[in-house]
Amino acid sequence: MESQNVELVKSLYEAFGKGDMPGVLGVMTDDIVWHEAEGMPYGGVYHGSDEIVQNVFGPIVEDLPDFAVAPEEFMASGSTVAVVIRYSGTAKTTGITLNLPAVHVWDIRDGKIARFRQFVDTVKFREAVPTEVAGRS
Repeated sequence: MESQNVELVKSLYEAFGKGDMPGVLGVMTDDIVWHEAEGMPYGGVYHGSDEIVQNVFGPIVEDLPDFAVAPEEFMASGSTVAVVIRYSGTAKTTGITLNLPAVHVWDIRDGKIARFRQFVDTVKFREAVPTEVAGRS
């Protein structure tokens, strides 16, 4: 079961890397709860794929046109998969290049992703994309 959960999460990163939003959203439950770290320009808790696209995916690609997420290590325990990742990209407004490690925690329910939690150095991220630049306060 744990290996299936890891493969599911890997498929999400692969789809995201290809810009395949239907593939990304297709592995999520309809009622997914997305916890973007407080302090991020996109910080908050979002429910469902529409809120995630509107408040996270759309803005981040606008702010960092070459934004990428590279998974480095996968760890599974039951229905939870933790992934050490690296964010990269160059901020459109500040020109600062982002190269920042983070941890994503994914909870799986009935073969789909039901919850996401992000752990990242928000101060470092906001050096590249200040909240004010991202249109958030």
